[in-house]
This record gives sequence, C-alpha cells and structure tokens, in this order.
Amino acid sequence: MKDSRPSATEPILDKKLPQRESARSGSMWIGGGYVLGQILRLAVNVALAAILFEEAFALMAIVSAVMQGLAMFSDVGLRPSVIRSERGDEPDFLNTVWTFQVIRGILLTLMAALLAWPLTVIYAANDPMAYQLMWLIPLVGLTAFIDGLQSSRIMTAARYMQLKRVTAIEFITQLVNAIIIISLAWYMRSVYALAIAGVLSCCLRTALTYFLLDGIRNRLFIEPAAARTIFSFGKWIFVSTVLTFLAIQLDRLVFAGLYSLAEVGVYSIAAGLAMMVGILIGALQGSVVFPWYSRMMEEGMSLADAFKQARAPVILICTYMTALLVVCAQSFFEVAYDDRYIRAATYLQILSVGAWFACLDTMYGAAFLAAGRSKWAAIASATKVLVFLLLLVPLVLFGWGLVAAAVMVAVSELARAAMGQYLGWQMGLRNVRHDLGMLGILAVASLAGLFLGSSVPLIADLHPAVRLVVLGAFVTLLFAPFLIRVALPLLRSRVAPS
Repeated sequence: MKDSRPSATEPILDKKLPQRESARSGSMWIGGGYVLGQILRLAVNVALAAILFEEAFALMAIVSAVMQGLAMFSDVGLRPSVIRSERGDEPDFLNTVWTFQVIRGILLTLMAALLAWPLTVIYAANDPMAYQLMWLIPLVGLTAFIDGLQSSRIMTAARYMQLKRVTAIEFITQLVNAIIIISLAWYMRSVYALAIAGVLSCCLRTALTYFLLDGIRNRLFIEPAAARTIFSFGKWIFVSTVLTFLAIQLDRLVFAGLYSLAEVGVYSIAAGLAMMVGILIGALQGSVVFPWYSRMMEEGMSLADAFKQARAPVILICTYMTALLVVCAQSFFEVAYDDRYIRAATYLQILSVGAWFACLDTMYGAAFLAAGRSKWAAIASATKVLVFLLLLVPLVLFGWGLVAAAVMVAVSELARAAMGQYLGWQMGLRNVRHDLGMLGILAVASLAGLFLGSSVPLIADLHPAVRLVVLGAFVTLLFAPFLIRVALPLLRSRVAPS
C-alpha cells in the first residue's frame, strides 16, 4: 500500500484550500484562541496581583521590554519572508531561514546577559528594588535561545493560514504556563517565579512546533541566494521593528526611570490590559490578513480591494473591544484587584483609546508589508516615537503624574495612526470617512456606558460584579447588530455544503 504521508521535504499543508475559506477559518481559530487565552491571562494576572507585590510587575515589564527590544532590533523579517516569497516552500530556503533564526537566538541571549549590569545600575538609581534585574534579565534571556530553535513548520503554517494547530500550541503553552507561574509564585513569593515559568513554557512551545506541526526537518544550512533574498526584503523590516519596539515599549522603559516601581507596576497592569486589543488585531493581521493579502495579490486582486474587504470587520472588533475596556474598567478593577490597583482603571481607559488608534496603524502596516513597502511602516512608527519624545519634555519639566503620561501615550498613538492614514492614501487606501464613523461610534458607546456606570443610581449603586456584567451587556447590545453582520458570513462558511 502506498504511504499517503507527505515526504519530509514537502509541507503537509493543503495549498489548494480556497484563500477566502482559509482566511475565515484562520480568523475563527485566532479569535477562539484569543478569547480563551485572554480569559486565562486575566485570571493569572488577578491571582498574581494578590500573591506578589506591585514592583514585581514593573520589574517584569522592564525585562519584557528589554527582551522585546532585543528581538526587534535583530528582526530581518524571517517569518514575513517565508510568507511572501515564491520560494517559501523550498527546503533550502526554509533551512536558511531556520539557521538565521538559531544564530539570532544565540546572539540575543548573549546580548541580554551583557545588558543586565548597566540596566540594573540605571534603574536601581531610581528604586533599589531594581537590583533584581541583574539576574532576571539573563534568566529571561534564555527564552530567546529557546525560541530560536522553533521549527520552521510554524512559518509554513502561517504561510497557508493553517492556524488550527498553531492556535492549539499557543493555548497549551498558555495553560501550562498559568499552572507553573501560579504554583511557583505561591511557593517562592518572588518575581523570579515569573521568569522561571517563562523559560519553562518557552521550552514547551518550541517542542510542540516539532511534534504538532507538519513540514520539513530542519538542519543548519545557508544558501547564498536565499540569504540575499531574505536580507533584501528584511532591511526595512529591521528599521520598522526597531521603531515599532520604541513605539510600543518606550513608555514603560522611560516611566520606570521617572516614577517609583510600585506606580509603574500599577501602570503596567493597565497597559497590559489595554494591549488586549492590539494582541488580537496584531494576530489577525500577522497570521490571517497579511498572508491573505499576499495570496490575493498573486491571484490578481488589487491591494485596495483586498484591504477594503479585510479591514471593515477588523476595525469593528477593535472598536467593540475598546468600548468594553473603557466602560468596564472601573468595575473590573473593583472586582478583581485590591485597593493598591484601583487607580489602574483610569490608566486603562486612557490607554485603551490609544490602543484603538494603534490598531488603525496595524491594519495599514500589514498592507504596506504585503505591498513590499515596509519602509512606510517604519515612518509611521517613527512619527509616534518623535511625538512621544516631544511630549516627554513638558512631562519631565512640570513633574506631571502618570495620568498625564498615559494621555501622552494615547496622543502619540493618534499621531502614528494619522501618518499611517496619510501614507495609505498614497496607495489608494482611502478610508477616512469610515474611520471617523467608527471613532464616533466608539465615543458614543463609551460616553453612554460611563454615564450609566457613574451617574444613573440604579446601575451605579450595584455591586461592582453585577455592574460589570450590566455594563458589558449594554456595550455588547449596542454593537450586536454590527457584530452579527460580521459573524454571519463566517458561520455560513462553516455549514455550507462542500
């Protein structure tokens, strides 16, 4: 009997799956995995806030920012190269990408170890608790080496939007990480529990990319032609990711040097929750929309048409989630956190609005990348960094608090989104009227929800848990007609006869 399994040199993925169906299926898996993952993440954060001290969150925010910065400062677009290149299925090309990935992981781990001492000295001058960074940064730096060993099969899965197993890998990793992190935090009562759990879960995720995904067996190999293709495409991705890192993490790195670690720890919790919107939109754009753009353009569809089709449901989901965060922030923190963290509700409301503008830029960024104009994504991120630095001057001179700092972050996100809009116009991606309409819906829904939660006695006097449910239901009802309109095509595609 003939072996029906694909050979080790060929991706196992179904390349003939219709691209629209792949995008719909991928969106459903990304969305489902996101919901489960965020529920788990929220539960873990609430538990850790009860177990640990506020400074622990600030320390891990610094460590995470450093590691993300190192990763972005060395990003030459390996994954986008596999997704976009005509050679993305060839074993020699994939092994070249994988070899660069391994080398990059080793270098990042070494860089983390080298940066530990100077960063510790800088932050400890503001708060002695920062001396723990001396060992935290090298420990977490091991994750870069482990991530570098991930199989190229995960890139191949992204190329064809086969995201069922990829989502399963992420959720299994998150679930195991939650168990490990809470157990270690309870036993150790130390910030090192978070770092150790991160290393262990990273080992699991890397192993699962070999056991749960199909594709070639990787080996160390560099083909000169493939290397030239990768670096030619990735030079502007490198610049873009450096600027994107600064755009995303600059606030926590700077604020940790201006305010106490306890204050920045509270801010970091709010910033992490505000990023829930960006995490989903970024996952959809990177794993579904960008590959879909590339495939549709290969089939002759214009980028403007593809952008219009993909964009409307994404911005609707973004607007709905942002309204939920703004309206429910106060009630959520009253229910889930103790009095030390209540002021994070105000930060969350402000940062969520900034996250909405960040999502606009993310949508344009995926289109720029699909068109081979990664330089434009870099320009948009540079705009945010420049505005942030300009606004930082009065923040420092007048000694404004973290509320003003959060407003500064939101304003800089607005500047980045405006630049993305302008650059999008140059490519025929003209959607200002629709964007303003969604912003108006966000404003109306948010103001109405805030009014109900604070000024209507029947609702304002409810127990915070009940009030949270009522306000969440109110926002959901407002958006229900739009969400149903988006969901129906997805549901029909699942039940349509083959």
